Amino acid sequence: MHTITKIFRKRVSSTNIFAASLIADGNSTEPFWIRTDDQYAGRGQGAHTWKTEPGKNLTGSLVIFPDGLQGAAQFFLSMTFSLAAADFLSLFTDQVKIKWPNDLYVNGEKIGGILIETSILGNYLHHAILGIGININQEIFPATIPNPLSLRQISGQNYDLEEMEDLFLESFRNRYRYLEAGNRDTIRKEYLEKMLRFDQPGRYKASEREFTARIVDVNEFGYLILQEDSGVMQEFAFQEVEYLF
Repeated sequence: MHTITKIFRKRVSSTNIFAASLIADGNSTEPFWIRTDDQYAGRGQGAHTWKTEPGKNLTGSLVIFPDGLQGAAQFFLSMTFSLAAADFLSLFTDQVKIKWPNDLYVNGEKIGGILIETSILGNYLHHAILGIGININQEIFPATIPNPLSLRQISGQNYDLEEMEDLFLESFRNRYRYLEAGNRDTIRKEYLEKMLRFDQPGRYKASEREFTARIVDVNEFGYLILQEDSGVMQEFAFQEVEYLF
C-alpha cells in the first residue's frame, strides 16, 4: 500500500462525511486518514450514532482506493479492517473479539465500532471509507450506551492518541497485505477465529423469535450462518438478527 497521508481536524461532524467531501472534491486518489478530537455527529451502523468524549478516543476514517477488488468481494475488506483493529487492540489487552459484522469487544464489553461505506464503479470498488471509533482514554460514558469499555478502564493507563493512531495504521498496513496478495482463505479463517461466540451456543432474535444457536460460518458476502440446536441452518444479513446478552 502507498503511504497513507494523515489529516487532523480538531472538530468535525463526522470523519466519514468529511472524507466523502474530500473525495467528491477530487482532492485525492491516494490513501488518506482523517482523525479528529471531537466528532459531534458520529454515525454508527444503520440508524445508530457514535458518541464519544472529545479528545479521549481514537476517532477517524481511512480512505483507500482498492486496485482490482470486485464489489461482490467487499466483505473481505470489512474482515480485513476488523482484524486490523483487533490486532491493534491486542497490543494492549487480551480477549479481543469481533462481534459480527465489525464491532469490537473485550470480555463481553464494547470497546469500538466500525462503519464502512463503499463506492462501486462497474464491477469494482472505486473507494472505501473505513470509519472507526475505539475507546481509549474515556472513563465516563452516557447511561444510554450499553456495556461500554475503554483501554484506560482496563489498564489504568493514559495513552497518547498520536502514538495510537500510528500503531493502528501500521496494523492496517500489515493486514491489508493479505488482501492485496489474494489470501482470502487466511482472512476468512482468522476472522472466524476472532468472532465473538464462534462455535459457541448463544441466544439470538430474528423475526420476533428468540432461539439458541451457534455461529458456524460467515459467507463471502458477509451473511452470518447460524445452526440452531435442532440442526436447522439459517443465514442472516446485517440487521436481520440480533445478539441477545
